[in-house]
Amino acid sequence: MQIAAHILAYNVNRFLRPVLENLEPHVDKIYIAHAERPFGYIEESRRTKKNPTTIEDLRAAASGSKKIEIISGDWLTDEAMRNDCLVKARADGFDWFIIQDADEFYTDASWKQIKRSLHQSKTDDHFTTTWYNFWKSSHYVLTSRTGSIKDINAGFAIRCSSDVKFVDRRSCNNQYLKIIDTPCYHYSYVMDDAEMLEKTTTWSHSHEVRSKAWYTYKWLNWNESSRWLNPVYPPTFSRAIRFPMEQPDFAEQFALPVNIQNGKVPSFSAIVGEAFYDASARLLIGKRALGPLVKSILPIK
Repeated sequence: MQIAAHILAYNVNRFLRPVLENLEPHVDKIYIAHAERPFGYIEESRRTKKNPTTIEDLRAAASGSKKIEIISGDWLTDEAMRNDCLVKARADGFDWFIIQDADEFYTDASWKQIKRSLHQSKTDDHFTTTWYNFWKSSHYVLTSRTGSIKDINAGFAIRCSSDVKFVDRRSCNNQYLKIIDTPCYHYSYVMDDAEMLEKTTTWSHSHEVRSKAWYTYKWLNWNESSRWLNPVYPPTFSRAIRFPMEQPDFAEQFALPVNIQNGKVPSFSAIVGEAFYDASARLLIGKRALGPLVKSILPIK
């Protein structure tokens, strides 16, 4: 069983070397896709910004490895970038194609379970894992609306002999996902302030970030009682709590210092601004809840 993986290398300097060390022992090939500028989700960002992660950064991180191949290009969308890597893996004759973004990590024990599941599978073409989503540091994890810290990954493995491909960022045309219940440690929100600001204006969800107010009221002014932390659909992340489980070895390098606003009296403008932000979030939640009901009672045209 031959396994290829891919990493999208935009604004990943913090994660690049650690993720290669985490991934390389378990796969036969790693495609690193690099673009000089961001996707086309926000036209101004694509026109004015350059990738903080350079080709030189990639070469330095990949130094000494024979498994790594850098793919350079200019992609308008996340899925186009991923599909180019997938096409390369298929042409190179691999059995499985792994989705492991630069901020995602697995333990060695998880990899044993993953490889066992892929090897035993005869009919499933599309796998995912579970994951923990971390906030600001490996010490804080995000909870879902149900209060759980464990959620379902957006996608993890594609059988190369199948017709599965990416159609909307990480989502594929095969919507059936077989779940391997072993956690990915997802450090997507483990960044300093400058890195997070860059992310919200360049990543594949940048056009969906509800407003710049999220960065001010939910990121910069975050405290342990803050709620509705997801920048796209607020209630997806109810709040951030201390991670209650034993940490893997790789977590220590992501134990960033956290400036918590606990006990500090916020300014009047901060109170009003966050109140308006939360009010708009409630309206969005209500709109989504009522949408199916409205459709069910309107006449079909």
